[in-house]
Amino acid sequence: MINRSPKNCIMKHLPTLILCSITMLFAGIRAMAKDDPYKGYDETVYMDMELEENLRTPVVGKTEHAAIKKYMNRLGNDLAKKGYTVDMMRDDEVVLVTIPSDDIFLPNDTLLSPKAPAKLSPVIALLSDPMMMKMVYAVHTDNTGSQTYNMRLSHERNNSIYDWLLDNINEDLIVIPYELGDTDPVMPNDSRTGRHENRRVEFFLIPGPKMITLARKGELKYIL
Repeated sequence: MINRSPKNCIMKHLPTLILCSITMLFAGIRAMAKDDPYKGYDETVYMDMELEENLRTPVVGKTEHAAIKKYMNRLGNDLAKKGYTVDMMRDDEVVLVTIPSDDIFLPNDTLLSPKAPAKLSPVIALLSDPMMMKMVYAVHTDNTGSQTYNMRLSHERNNSIYDWLLDNINEDLIVIPYELGDTDPVMPNDSRTGRHENRRVEFFLIPGPKMITLARKGELKYIL
């Protein structure tokens, strides 16, 4: 006969209780992050994330979504008018600006070309307030050469971009770089046009805690 004493019942359900407690803990953390978008807004945290996870954070709640979507769409439209290739992501919460590598680097070179600052500056000018947006960027190559060579090229080009950014942005801005080499093509590499499209730097402009807070208060206003 099985003993149904309270002690045995507690021991039997202890794993479930622990799982429920952990689930409630993480739900509480997510709720706090939503209520306080500044919580956990730390470069060291984002540096350890994969690209896709970085593009999902910070999370925008339903309350803030419409205002942020409107703001980011206006920002994207203004950048498109300046000749940039712009796409909207995450239900229009994130702006993706793609700059061909050939516009900022000479062929097979790792140093920024003389015309690079003029191409980068209009994007960087949007980031004067470090709490309004987080920037993630990814450096891509085509598949000409070995994968090892392409990853090294991507790495060295990233270093050049990052060094330039350090001299031209607010030191408190969160900037997360990725070096992807030829691993994420947008076109087949079997033509000159395709390889040109794949040699690119992608800049992702992601809502920061100040933008989320202003949207929640109904105070988010677009000023370019």
